[in-house]
Amino acid sequence: MDIYSQAVQPILVPSPDNAVSPPIFQTAVYAFRDINEVDEVLSGQRPGYSYTRGGNPNTEALGQFVANLEGAEAGLVTSSGTAALLAGIMTLLPHPGCILVAREIYGGTVGLVRDILGPMGYRLQWVDTHNPETVRDALGQGAGLLIMESISNPLGRVCDLEHLITIAHEHHVPVMIDNTFATPFHATPLQWAADLVVHSLTKFIGGHSDLILGVVVGAQDTIQRASHIVDAAGFTPDPFASWLCLRGARTLALRMRQASTNALELAQALEQAQGVRRVYYSGLPSHPDHEVATRLLQRGFGSIVSISVDGGYEGVQTMIRHLDRVRLVPSLGDVATTISHPVVASHRELTSEEKEIVGIDESIVRISVGIESSSDIIDDFVQALSHSL
Repeated sequence: MDIYSQAVQPILVPSPDNAVSPPIFQTAVYAFRDINEVDEVLSGQRPGYSYTRGGNPNTEALGQFVANLEGAEAGLVTSSGTAALLAGIMTLLPHPGCILVAREIYGGTVGLVRDILGPMGYRLQWVDTHNPETVRDALGQGAGLLIMESISNPLGRVCDLEHLITIAHEHHVPVMIDNTFATPFHATPLQWAADLVVHSLTKFIGGHSDLILGVVVGAQDTIQRASHIVDAAGFTPDPFASWLCLRGARTLALRMRQASTNALELAQALEQAQGVRRVYYSGLPSHPDHEVATRLLQRGFGSIVSISVDGGYEGVQTMIRHLDRVRLVPSLGDVATTISHPVVASHRELTSEEKEIVGIDESIVRISVGIESSSDIIDDFVQALSHSL
């Protein structure tokens, strides 16, 4: 064989079936012996892969891993959490209609429904999920989908999801729950009969701020419909990112246990700290949803603590500039403690009136508590807050 031919031929070795860590299938396409084999794989007559946009062993393994944690039949990995939200919406409400969105929710969800789906004919309607009768009335006016979060972004609100899902189904309206903040460690919304659950895997499940992925989990037939959307729209995850996420996800329970313990200790300390106007954490008796959270959440209350800082915007700026260990980032879910400013970052797409509805202003800081020593985290915030007085 000529060197020009030799140079382009890959060396294929048998794939071992006893590797402790799953191998990375970093390939865009797969080879076949004949046309019939291609046709059988593409038509679903035989298992296999043809083109990574439509499936890959790494993404399939990750999707099933999260599905198992959530108690779901199947899971589908997407290129981002936003892609998971969009795939979920298009699956449950394929034709334009009214989407009820919880009053306290991630700003990107609002932006997705309003700015991307709005021009297609979809309509966003805010709903107070802490008032079941208000939800019931909204559902009775022809809603097509209800979207809520298990723990809301950024103030940690927890509504009675089990009751609200029941009400929605009485009106034949499907429900999608964003479980990113709680993770399957604290909540599994499918047990309350949610139709789909989505996550930004970028956050706690990946856990190390080194990948961008999302996932949708639910019943097999529903996920099958979602997979056609992900394939056709190109919401395809990268195999290496999926492999990396699965590696991180294997320590999810340990990380969430430590981070949630730290979060409760930090929230308790910040309630007594000077320079803090209010602490938002459902593990505190002072939180308006403490009773509901105690009943619905398991193994703690999550690792997100939000605070309102004295001095508003300038007070927040002063605190941030004096933090030694905690970094300001427009995300969350890392093993290290980080902070974010919702008005500037996660909820910047909202109008002033909408931010007021959500209950945030320039004094609010969202803290994603990590797995460090809780005393070090507390000390850093206390000393930084002392400068904002």
